[in-house]
Amino acid sequence: MVKVELAKKFPLFEGFKENELKELADYLDYKIFPEGEVLFEDGDPGNNVFFILKGRVGLYRVDPFGHELKFAVSPEGTPLGELAFFSSKIHSSRAVTEKETHVLILTRENYEKMKREDKELAIKFLEEMLKVMAVRLRDMRQKFV
Repeated sequence: MVKVELAKKFPLFEGFKENELKELADYLDYKIFPEGEVLFEDGDPGNNVFFILKGRVGLYRVDPFGHELKFAVSPEGTPLGELAFFSSKIHSSRAVTEKETHVLILTRENYEKMKREDKELAIKFLEEMLKVMAVRLRDMRQKFV
């Protein structure tokens, strides 16, 4: 029941009905990471989507001179790792918690299970994720135009 209450607070899941949240919660894991914990490294497979409930995660890349540079921060209320997850590619950055961070995690295994067991829920989840990704793409495009 705790995961249902946590999912209710996450912006991505605002459009989900109570029964959908209960079903979705069965596919999500809850974890607390201490400050300085690495969620994934550059080159790791994209096997998880992290939904940041509380805390903050810095994203880092190594420049051509070998210096690690922070290029973005994922704050509370944002998903993280979705690009590598949905493209079945590797991560192109390193993600490190900047303070204690609480997350819900959708693993590749649980996502595949959701698609088999509850196609309607999987479609709704995917549609909500696509909205987030579309907004991010539009925002990035506006920065460079």
